[in-house]
Amino acid sequence: MATEPIPGPNQWHQPSWKRFAGIVALFALMGPLIGAIIPIMLSFGELPELMQIGSPLKAFGFIFAFGVIIAYVLGAPQALVTGLVMGFWYRRTGAISYWGAVLCALAALGLRLGIMGPPHFGGREPLSPDNHDYLWLALGHLMAALACAWLARRMFVPVRSSGDR
Repeated sequence: MATEPIPGPNQWHQPSWKRFAGIVALFALMGPLIGAIIPIMLSFGELPELMQIGSPLKAFGFIFAFGVIIAYVLGAPQALVTGLVMGFWYRRTGAISYWGAVLCALAALGLRLGIMGPPHFGGREPLSPDNHDYLWLALGHLMAALACAWLARRMFVPVRSSGDR
């Protein structure tokens, strides 16, 4: 029975377009979904008013569906940019950095807010810095970036055990 040779230190990382595509897809598809947790949690304050549409299950379904739609509308461009940057970073270095994901997500959020302005819906006033809306927006991006980076590290970065040196 032949054994495979142990790879040398420079053979650990082999750039792959499949892993790149997987990392981009993970950030682009899962990022807004994970980031939707905060808008959904904040929407529970509206639950008494939404109970007028029927049962609590219908109200919860409405909150969840609306929260996910808003999260994808507001977060998909930032998630895609973060996924692209982290995918290219992985192709270059062979690692996925938590710091890199967080900094990229915050930079993408800042770029989006700088280009398009603060989000507002249906004639309402845009988000104001007075009532900490931007804190929740940044917190959602941070949570999504960290969770996606954690998942990407578990799914796409090969494990190196101490016996492989």
